[in-house]
Amino acid sequence: MSDDQPTKRFDAQNGDAPTVRFEPAGAAPPPGGGEPPVGPPVDPPSSPEPKSRKLLIILSIIGGVLLIAVVIMLTLLFSRGSGGDITPVPTESPSATPSETPTPSTSATEEAEPTAEPTTAPPPATASPSFATFSAPTSANCTAANPTSQLTFAWSSANATMAWFGVRTTNAKEEPYEEVPTTATYTFDYQCSNETEIYTVTLEDAAGNLTHKTVTVTKN
Repeated sequence: MSDDQPTKRFDAQNGDAPTVRFEPAGAAPPPGGGEPPVGPPVDPPSSPEPKSRKLLIILSIIGGVLLIAVVIMLTLLFSRGSGGDITPVPTESPSATPSETPTPSTSATEEAEPTAEPTTAPPPATASPSFATFSAPTSANCTAANPTSQLTFAWSSANATMAWFGVRTTNAKEEPYEEVPTTATYTFDYQCSNETEIYTVTLEDAAGNLTHKTVTVTKN
C-alpha cells in the first residue's frame, strides 16, 4: 500500500473557505486537541539580561556621583556653620625702601685689620775692601837730562782679595796696567812729555765689591 493519505475536499459554505493545514501522517497532534495556529514561524525573543545589566551599571555610576556631591555639600555646610565665613587675610607686600646697611663698629674694624708682622732686620752688610793706608806723589821732578821721573806709591788694605794699578783711568780693574798685591810699595816712571797724569789703585773683595784710590800727578 502507498503511504499517501487521500485528500478530502471541502466545499465553501457562505462564500468563506476555511484554511486547512495538512500535517504529514504520523505527526503528533497539538496539545488540547485543538489545531495549531497557522502563520509564519516566530523567532524566540532575545534575552533581556545584557540590556538590564548595562542599565544597572549606569544607574550605579550616577548614584555614586550624586552621593559624592551630597557629601561635599554637607561638608561645606557644616564647616560654614561651625567656623563662620573664612576671610583671606591679605599679605603685606615688602616695602620698596632699601634696608639700611649696618655700619661696622670701631671695634670690629680694629679686629679686621691685620696685625703687623715683625720686620726682620736686614743681614749685616759685607765689609767692602778698604785702604788702611795709601800714599802717592802729586808732582813729578822732570829735568832736561831726565825724560822720566820715578814715582812711588804705597798702600795697605783690609778685606781685599785682589788689586790693580791703572794709568789714565779711575777704575784700574776695567783698564788695568797690571795686577798688583793688595798691600804693596809700587814704583812707576812718569813720562815728562805729559803735563799731568792720572793713576788709580783698585781693590776688590771676595763678594766683588770695589774700592778705588785715584791721584793726579803734575810735572814740575
